[in-house]
Amino acid sequence: MKRFVDLTYSVAGCLLLALVLATPVSAHPHTWIDLRTIAIFDAQGRISALRVLWTFDEFYTAFAIDGMDKDGDGIPDDESLRALAAASTEGLAEYSYFTFLQVNDKPVSYGAIRDVESTYFQGRLGLVFTLPLTEPLDPRQETLVYRIYDPTYYIEVLHIKDRPVLFEGLVPESCGYQIKEAKPDMQVLSLAQSLDQSQSAGDGLGQHFAETVTIHCP
Repeated sequence: MKRFVDLTYSVAGCLLLALVLATPVSAHPHTWIDLRTIAIFDAQGRISALRVLWTFDEFYTAFAIDGMDKDGDGIPDDESLRALAAASTEGLAEYSYFTFLQVNDKPVSYGAIRDVESTYFQGRLGLVFTLPLTEPLDPRQETLVYRIYDPTYYIEVLHIKDRPVLFEGLVPESCGYQIKEAKPDMQVLSLAQSLDQSQSAGDGLGQHFAETVTIHCP
């Protein structure tokens, strides 16, 4: 794992060595994740957890699942997918699973992840996990803001267009969300385009390309 991080100079190295092999040779990002998030509400109408659903691009998927189809049915074996999920989330733990939550500009903490699984659907690999908030948040009193991104921008993470954010549980009336797209300036864009897979601008680049999601129930 250490060797992989050294090769990519990126927290994306925590996913798989296949990422290095599967990506183009120039310009960040080098792989792509389609994102959907689910805010989970408890019986008191508070946000108690955030469920994160990633779907990787086809090119990365092809390399990542190589050798996982032991029975030859064209689908990765369940055992291999479970092992992949465990390895991926273990590596990402050090980097907050690329998930950064705030209330009033202060970080929101969460406990050990649960409901972890790797999926394979329509030729694409997925990773799913739930982040339980340490303290449930009442969206009628406070606004939850979160951003999900690779700090180095080795991987681009963007919400899908179809139902990008969902609510689950006892949801208070009038709850809604907003997604603010990133608007990096030309200098940042030029920097990202100049980096190949062996280069990094550090952990500050990804934030310039991160979407900002706001959940509030006024």
